[in-house]
Amino acid sequence: MAWHIFCSKPGMVQNGKIRFCQNVTAILIWLLLVPALVAQDLPGTQMVRYSPAYEFRDGIYINTEMIKANRPIPPARIVSDIDIFDDKFYDGLLKLDYILLYDDHGVRTFIKSNELWGYACNGVLFMQVGQRFHRLTLEGNISRFTASATTYEEVPYPPPNHNGYVPSYYAHQSQRNRYAYKTQERKVYLLDLETNTMNDYTPEDLGELLMRDSQLYAEYSALKRGERKKRLLEFIQRYNQSHPLYFPVITTD
Repeated sequence: MAWHIFCSKPGMVQNGKIRFCQNVTAILIWLLLVPALVAQDLPGTQMVRYSPAYEFRDGIYINTEMIKANRPIPPARIVSDIDIFDDKFYDGLLKLDYILLYDDHGVRTFIKSNELWGYACNGVLFMQVGQRFHRLTLEGNISRFTASATTYEEVPYPPPNHNGYVPSYYAHQSQRNRYAYKTQERKVYLLDLETNTMNDYTPEDLGELLMRDSQLYAEYSALKRGERKKRLLEFIQRYNQSHPLYFPVITTD
């Protein structure tokens, strides 16, 4: 089983795949702040195959396009009372409703904190899931990822007692529903960087991702479920080898 994150309720998790919020505002800001991304697709751009030694530029990333171009919004453009050298700088941004920053033309603009894909600090990526940042170690286009999320369940408000009686204190709210939630235990997911989705680390969910490689998928599908479960890591590695992930060569701006 996999999960969904909805823009209307940041961090809410329900059945489906997690698809990170990218609305029109984020797209417009991205175009204003990172025009250099367009140049990444031009002939002559130097690319390097990803390895754990690759470092990402420090700053905040709104979407995976910025990740793949290694072009974040640098900390110096973010307007905040928190010192950019403070260890809690990025965590503090999540406590804000809006993040103020300057675009390439020196104009002030803003983004919602729940629109952040994540950030990089000292070359290491951190991804936002469930209104928290989690360290991310890429393995390729498909990566294993450990995170905790918040699950929500709609229940009647307030719950009646054993006789079905609703206390008068709650009577005026008896027709309403509320969301009772709990934080899920940390577990392993599969991050698919090609589609920016996060799936459960299960044979079924990995099979859906492997469908993009017909030969590998045919071999995987021929195995019994127990064997597929034992060889999850092997097939992830084989997929990443056949479909390598490339990033721009780091240069000094």
